[in-house]
Amino acid sequence: MASMTKAQKPAEKVRREARLAEAIAIVSTGKCPQCGRPLRRNLALTGWWQCSQYGAEGFRADASEPSCSFQTFTA
Repeated sequence: MASMTKAQKPAEKVRREARLAEAIAIVSTGKCPQCGRPLRRNLALTGWWQCSQYGAEGFRADASEPSCSFQTFTA
């Protein structure tokens, strides 16, 4: 990946802050924006949130329901 120029850095900072604000807003609802199921923290990394239906059957909240791929980071 090419390095950012000085002119590109402020715009990237604005985009990064917008993504973080969006993630925080989503997590504050406690609901997955894709399927509406509850969110849960993944304790492997600080700030990592996933839909409770994320992952293989043995890891989802309800194995009878379809899986969901939503995950986000808040910090």
